[in-house]
Amino acid sequence: MTSTPGRFYTTAVALVVFFLFWAVIAVRPWAQPQGASASSDPRLIALQTREKRLQARAISVQKIIDRRWANYRTALVKRKGQIAAQKAAQQAAQQAAQQAARQVVQQPVASSSPARLSAPAPSVKITSVPPVTATKTS
Repeated sequence: MTSTPGRFYTTAVALVVFFLFWAVIAVRPWAQPQGASASSDPRLIALQTREKRLQARAISVQKIIDRRWANYRTALVKRKGQIAAQKAAQQAAQQAAQQAARQVVQQPVASSSPARLSAPAPSVKITSVPPVTATKTS
């Protein structure tokens, strides 16, 4: 089409058809009327029964989770008590060992022989030192 009025009328008709389709789609003629009951569709009935079943299952699962959390919390309190008792026993043993060490140090030396007055043997220290390497670069 090379004529200007022909293009104008074609564009106008296309716009009218577009808005007419838009109006028809906006009315939704395929939708059920408000008075029709949706319960007549067997798919909706199956969906509703499935929803009820899943809600009941979710409630039972939540009860199981709550019971497990309660068991976990009581076990945690019991374990924390065991840990506290273990720490107290460890501190008591450590204090007893320190007290025994103090008593050994405070005991007077019975004889003054030179062998007893010698310095204690040095303790051995093991360290990890990287190996010494020499590289020649040119």
